Amino acid sequence: MDEPTAAEGWPDRPLTGDETRNLVDAEVTTVHVMDHEPATRGVVLRDDDPGPDEAIIELVLETDDEYRMYSYTRDNDGARWMDYGTEQKGTEGDEQMRATLESYRVFASAK
Repeated sequence: MDEPTAAEGWPDRPLTGDETRNLVDAEVTTVHVMDHEPATRGVVLRDDDPGPDEAIIELVLETDDEYRMYSYTRDNDGARWMDYGTEQKGTEGDEQMRATLESYRVFASAK
């Protein structure tokens, strides 16, 4: 994966469950989400945490050819979505990404 950059076109808050499900389209076949521990969620969301299915803060979008990773983070500059780039399937990075996804769960899928 790449060094993270601010994700363009993403909201200035976590995604809702419906917004996350709506990411599945003609290109995105699966949305994987990370279920963080309450302490991690508390740092990012503060007191505004409606729960892991209604405040998505980390996800991977899977297409037929690649994986795209995004994370909602908080730092000294505030909170925002970060884009970690893409990992092409069929490469050395593909194997690492599949291992990473073992700690995620499928939230939405077209399959």
